[in-house]
Amino acid sequence: MAQPSGYERFVALMGGQQNLPPKRAMAAPPKNNEEQAPPQASTRDPFETLPSLEEVIAQTKRNEEEDKAARAAREQASQASDQDYSQHQIPGAQASEMSSFPPSYAVNHSTAHMGTSAPRGITFTPFLAVTRYCYKFVSKEYMQPLATAFFDANKIYDRPWDFFYLWSAAYETSKPLTFVPTHQLQSLLDEINQAFPRAHVKITNELVDDGLVLCLDDFPDELRPRWLGQSMSKEQYEQLTASIPFPEQMQIPEHRTLEAYKDMVDRVTELNKNKSKAKRKGGQQAAIHRRQEVGKQVVRAQRLLGLRQKNEQDSLLGINSLSLSTLDPTEPVPYPFELDVIFIAVDAEAYELSPKVVTEVGVATLDTRDLQGQAPGRAGEEWHKHIRARHFRIVEHKKLVNSKFVQGSPDRFEFGKSEFVGKEVIASQLTACFHEPFSKSSQGEATDLPMKDGVEERRNIVLLGHGTGQDIAYLQSIGFSVLNRSNLLEAMDTAIMFRSYTGDNNPTSLGRVLYHFDLEGWSLHNAGNDAVYTLRAMLAICVKAAVETEKDVEVKHEEVKEKRREDALAAAVERVEDDHEGWGIGKDEDGG
Repeated sequence: MAQPSGYERFVALMGGQQNLPPKRAMAAPPKNNEEQAPPQASTRDPFETLPSLEEVIAQTKRNEEEDKAARAAREQASQASDQDYSQHQIPGAQASEMSSFPPSYAVNHSTAHMGTSAPRGITFTPFLAVTRYCYKFVSKEYMQPLATAFFDANKIYDRPWDFFYLWSAAYETSKPLTFVPTHQLQSLLDEINQAFPRAHVKITNELVDDGLVLCLDDFPDELRPRWLGQSMSKEQYEQLTASIPFPEQMQIPEHRTLEAYKDMVDRVTELNKNKSKAKRKGGQQAAIHRRQEVGKQVVRAQRLLGLRQKNEQDSLLGINSLSLSTLDPTEPVPYPFELDVIFIAVDAEAYELSPKVVTEVGVATLDTRDLQGQAPGRAGEEWHKHIRARHFRIVEHKKLVNSKFVQGSPDRFEFGKSEFVGKEVIASQLTACFHEPFSKSSQGEATDLPMKDGVEERRNIVLLGHGTGQDIAYLQSIGFSVLNRSNLLEAMDTAIMFRSYTGDNNPTSLGRVLYHFDLEGWSLHNAGNDAVYTLRAMLAICVKAAVETEKDVEVKHEEVKEKRREDALAAAVERVEDDHEGWGIGKDEDGG
């Protein structure tokens, strides 16, 4: 049988003669009388080079196979990255607990079973809140650029996510809640900050309080997230959520556990909702409530430092709601140091051009036992000598020094000698800082560990940071879960404590806080130095708040309000000038 010509194959591809374009009219003869050379006849079929229908189909299949292979390679690379992270993510996890756990935390995707209880030691983030992050938690200036680049058109789904679900008959909800490990949200924020450096998106303490970061280790297994599966598209995510079984009946847990679980579910449900344009007044009331909660941090810290007497109203009112007699900072504090705590401040520095890369970690410790019978001084300076500090530098990243957005100073640790450690041991080094002798080893001291009945004495710990949420996320990324400790009373943040002290809603850098209290701050953005300065800032806030009179507080807050009025007025005037510019009818113009 004769093979069809190229023209015949072309007609077949077009669907028949009726689908061919109309023939073009012949060109008009030249106007001059010069003889034109007759065109050379061509014996070559002009359609001979077109591929056959079979070749077109075969090429299409090859393209699909290549695309599939490329996607598989990207997924494998992502899994390898997750596995490298997971090797340090959960120190001390039991092998039996990990053997059948999900892909990012175990060796093989195929061995993971839906419904496997999540291991302890990782924090979770509600996934619907992740999908709406830029619309709810990012300033209007960057909302649309970030949405276009990372969220719109289902882009937020088109990346590897490890999904967990929570759906319990103990507190029924209409739909299951889905979560992802917080470190995956942090990876997304790092990518956003790399693409939009001025956006400075981060996990704030307010978002942690609202439920964006959840440590669910204290709940029993039946009330903790379960493995759902990994997804890289919205279709896969919807298939996974559709496969979640209805919750089975269970024995109702004891009252306190159930109430804590209900409170967590309510916070997540509220966080997952779209941003409401109504309820402005409700938002104001919520803001007032948050400010009072922030004020309670200062009150609790003062009680832990012996600067305030325990009062039943302290659990209801904030720092500026109580009328107390002022203290003399030149005398030892008159009240007991409640709960016998140790304050541990942490700070982490990441490389600005690749925010996933942590280069330094600083840890500073203040034991309230060392403060007994000693006066704090004007702004707590007399207690500074009891602060112990350590500065860790990741040896693999020692050449990475920030200079573009902030000036790093990793080689200028002011309170001891920097310690170079490898990525594989940094988590264990940090763990040691949260046990006796609590950083004393950095000074080379030989210390007998306090023992009780032959075991290490457990001390109450208060975590401290300046922008604590960001530092917790950085530590999580290098395998150290700072929140996973049963003796951790709470986490405090000097950034929001200072806002409560001044009555100013605007965030303030650590350097400016030190300047406000006339405290020195050398070589900032060194993690070890910043950890020490964070402790000093906390002491200054607590001592100064205890010393000030009610009149001092009123004057301070009035000054802040007056400055905000001036700034708002200047911004309004500038906006009016900008809006007016360009309007008018020019007498010398003709209108174009």
